[in-house]
Amino acid sequence: MVSSGVWAGEINLDRAHNLREVGGGFRTMKQELERIGYLGETAASYEAMPIGQVQAYRWHSITVKGRDCHTGTTDFANRADAMLAAATMICHSRDIASKHSALASTGILTLKPGSVNTVPGTVQFSLDIRASEDDRLMEMERELVAVFDRIAKGASRDKDTVGLSCQVEWQLDAPSKAVKFHPDCISMTSGAGHDSVFTGKQVPTSMIFVPCKDGISHNPAEYCAPGDCANGAQILMGAVLRYDDLRAQRAGL
Repeated sequence: MVSSGVWAGEINLDRAHNLREVGGGFRTMKQELERIGYLGETAASYEAMPIGQVQAYRWHSITVKGRDCHTGTTDFANRADAMLAAATMICHSRDIASKHSALASTGILTLKPGSVNTVPGTVQFSLDIRASEDDRLMEMERELVAVFDRIAKGASRDKDTVGLSCQVEWQLDAPSKAVKFHPDCISMTSGAGHDSVFTGKQVPTSMIFVPCKDGISHNPAEYCAPGDCANGAQILMGAVLRYDDLRAQRAGL
């Protein structure tokens, strides 16, 4: 999605090139593109390379700041435990999303200093929130902001557990609004956006989905039967041919 974000003009090229490894490494995306020979010369933009929704979602990076301290010499009352606060926020995000008939997920979690006998002073985690309507998504986000702030101040899910307060910071990484189709279309809300999140900002964009065994995707166990793959390819070919016919009709050919 970074590539399509740059293509659509939603992500600055320098920002994309300077993205670093999520596992704590220091290599950048540009360095890796150079290493594998994929750093091209053609401008990555919809103007230079013209080509050619969906559930609303917002991706955030949440940073919780407390204070590093020793696990053996610091009692609970004197800990500003960023990990405890972050874990509590993640648990609450699922509860709040369920209440709004929405989704909330965390896929990346990093903490510092990363020592067995040190209470983490800084924790950052990803928060992916999704809903089928923009208003419901923003209502959920406002509640999450308020709840996270309260958790940071108490740093515990258990009201009887004492501790020092933390600070919580939100950074919006990628927003995507919901898309409503023509009423004649069958209503099937997609939970995936992929590159259409950004290409849809410049050109009409659609996606083709095929069924996977047991509904599993984004996982090594994902499997799509050859017949279903063929059906998806057939739909794609049909769409290209129909669009070609439409262009020919408009050109009077």
